[in-house]
Amino acid sequence: MRKLLTGLLIMPSLLWAAPTDELLSKLQKLESMKGQFEQMVLDQGGTHMQEAEGDFQVARGNRFYWSTEMPFEQLAVSDGNTVWVYDKDLEQVVVRPLSQDLGQTPALLFGGKPADVAEAFAISERSREGESVTYRLKPKGSDPLFDQLDVTFEGDKPRSMRLQDALGQQTVIDFRDLMINTGIDAALFNFVPPEGTDVIQQQQ
Repeated sequence: MRKLLTGLLIMPSLLWAAPTDELLSKLQKLESMKGQFEQMVLDQGGTHMQEAEGDFQVARGNRFYWSTEMPFEQLAVSDGNTVWVYDKDLEQVVVRPLSQDLGQTPALLFGGKPADVAEAFAISERSREGESVTYRLKPKGSDPLFDQLDVTFEGDKPRSMRLQDALGQQTVIDFRDLMINTGIDAALFNFVPPEGTDVIQQQQ
């Protein structure tokens, strides 16, 4: 009887731990990734509010290069410490320290330390079909940017992210033509504002 009770107590914890271990294993294999993205913002009822597309590159060390081409040109770059958000039409760049809070910076899911993901989120499995599996991440910290984040993998490749805020608005990001661990020039993550650009410094 004692052995049976012990098994009943242990089994639920193992079941809950499995999605976390599985997701961290996939993230651990991602040293870098690059490709194109399509992004949609939906209101609570599922109506399209905004669409965008562009290309991105992400590398370990909290570095990312996120270039939006349509409907307007905007660039977000991080070298792991600083973030530059450049608006070409406004000829303006906002410079601020990179928040290490994963609940505030979803891009760090792929470029940060996998161990930090387990500390920042409660992780569960939302769905699974063949090689496709979706994990649900709920921020543990206070005042997060979003209430929950669903990330879908096809095998070991990320395929999409879906973020939902407290008002039910959702941001859906689909990845296309994804390349994993092909190497990225580190110079890409150091942004130099074009001559004549207004530079706005922000504190964290």
